[in-house]
Amino acid sequence: MAGYVHDNAASVRGVAARITRLGSDGAPTVGSACDVYMTSGFVRFSFTPEYSEGEEISITSASGAVCVYYKSPDSLKSVNTNLELCDPDPVVTQMMVGGDVLTVPGNSDRAPLGSAVEDVVAVGYAGGAVGEEGGGDGVAVEVWAQAVVGGKAAQTCPYWHYLIPYGKYRLDGDRVVENGNLATVFAGTGGGNAAFGPGPVMDLTGVTPVPPDGAFDWEFPTYTDRPFLYARSAYAPVGLQGCYSNLGVAIIAIVAGTPATMVPVNATRPKDLAALQDLGALGNTTAWTTGQYFELLDDTDAHWDGSDWVAGKVPAPVIPATGATAGTPGFYTPTGATTPANLAALSTVVASPTTAWVTQQYVNLADLSTAWWNGTAWALGKAPT
Repeated sequence: MAGYVHDNAASVRGVAARITRLGSDGAPTVGSACDVYMTSGFVRFSFTPEYSEGEEISITSASGAVCVYYKSPDSLKSVNTNLELCDPDPVVTQMMVGGDVLTVPGNSDRAPLGSAVEDVVAVGYAGGAVGEEGGGDGVAVEVWAQAVVGGKAAQTCPYWHYLIPYGKYRLDGDRVVENGNLATVFAGTGGGNAAFGPGPVMDLTGVTPVPPDGAFDWEFPTYTDRPFLYARSAYAPVGLQGCYSNLGVAIIAIVAGTPATMVPVNATRPKDLAALQDLGALGNTTAWTTGQYFELLDDTDAHWDGSDWVAGKVPAPVIPATGATAGTPGFYTPTGATTPANLAALSTVVASPTTAWVTQQYVNLADLSTAWWNGTAWALGKAPT
């Protein structure tokens, strides 16, 4: 049979949500206080695609009739999203909008029963300072819902998996303490994020039954540059609650470029130069060329110099000056030559012409002084009148 085959499963009842903290590069973070938060305690999740309206062209003839009409197609620009929680969860709130989680140690009288002394217990939330940009580097939001066929769970892939790979959020609406539940609603704008890939590699140590490897991954990572996605899934993280660590994805190689790219593309980016150096050559043997660099999570750059990773971009090669041609100012040769540091550095530079330079001719030096050729030696200043 030609065309697509599917079971027309309906999407009902949200069963789990995952909020993943993102780094400045858009990839899931590793080593934060809460890399990933799992919950089934949400009331509602919604997303609304936003479009830029296409330009409309309409020309009216002398008789008043429309003689030319055209409207270009609308284009997708972003997606508006909303997530409403059952409770004012301080950890999720901090991940979504910034601010701080208020904590006490596990042996505090405010800690839940059964807390260990070393536990960090979240007991409240403090909003960000006035004027502070909230939301950090953003989060990815995923929601799983039941896939239903004929009034019961689908026999294959019994879940719908929804993904907003990047979003910045704010608290939305009034927060009212009354004879009822206090609403905790987040509203934001989502966009594409190729760095999200298949998502975080959650540390599921102790979870029973043990899920298969990659059970909760987004299965179509090459499409995460789109602002919203959904697909059928065989698994959902039902029953998981609270913070989980992201183990990250090991870097296999770094390919030189401006900037360099990682293999795989969703690998965990090293936090600084020391962390990169600990990983070794990562497939590099020869020194990178001028201008090439790799971006680190601390917003600095590094490059491979042929034997190790060093800070910064590959600098332009130093071309020593071998000649200096008279002028106002003159110039050094060969083309691209580095300006000599000072008068002493001119000792190996050949003047052109070799006869004494004429009135006001000179070359600039790197120490901001000037020099001229008097016919036998270099002298400071400009050729006298």
